[in-house]
Amino acid sequence: MIEFFKYPFLRNGFIGAILAGLGSSFLSNFIILKKMEFIGEGAAHVAFGAIAIALFFNLNINVVSLIVAIIFAIAIHILGKKEKVQENSVIGMLLALSMAIGIILLSFKKGYVPEIDSFLFGDVLMINEEDLKLLFIFDLVIFFYIILFNKELKYYAYHQKLSKTFGVPVDFINLSFLIITSITIVISVKIIGIILITSLLITPGVIGKLFAKSINQMILISVITGFLSSALGMIASYYFDIPSGPTIVVTLFVLFIISYIIKRVLSLKEKESL
Repeated sequence: MIEFFKYPFLRNGFIGAILAGLGSSFLSNFIILKKMEFIGEGAAHVAFGAIAIALFFNLNINVVSLIVAIIFAIAIHILGKKEKVQENSVIGMLLALSMAIGIILLSFKKGYVPEIDSFLFGDVLMINEEDLKLLFIFDLVIFFYIILFNKELKYYAYHQKLSKTFGVPVDFINLSFLIITSITIVISVKIIGIILITSLLITPGVIGKLFAKSINQMILISVITGFLSSALGMIASYYFDIPSGPTIVVTLFVLFIISYIIKRVLSLKEKESL
């Protein structure tokens, strides 16, 4: 286990996986409660377009990804406010558009582009100090965002329209949540990969919802789940010499199966005691 931390790229990958798992787990609860699971898929595929733009024009991938993530979130917010246009419809259209632009740009790029394969499935070798700083900063942003707007986010998650009657600034909460979620996704794709990032945004919240009696309990359980899945997934990927991203996803699903079985057993025992 000690030799695992001897190599800088493994150490960076491990820390990066933990940070990505924590940030995604915080957001997972509100995504599940608001039934916005599709946003993970959409933002991840938009990240593909951003990466293609950065590679084509030789720009900084992180900077381009952040800008594109913000534009993506604003577009969902503005178009989703129209009565005849649903948020999921907007996400679906932008997902396809981003993938199309990315593929077109990469078709003009001469030679093989190794970065794309790594971004699709995740690669710890790609994690550097800049990525870790970015992930750490956004984990802090998410943490304080949830603390400062805890009550507003609860109303927003359960019923967006009704929350207006309680004085919740719905437009601000919706836009800020979309921006933070989109940015978190695009800076986490190096760890888990574009194709698999959705699992980090869904599974921890689902597990939290199985046992929690309040949103705060749900957040705590999901964060523990995100931490465990990322840490165990990275360790397993090292010792079994398998890709880190898929290993974290499989670990998450195993934790879900175990949690589901435990919940079923507890529910049966409660019924028997009545």
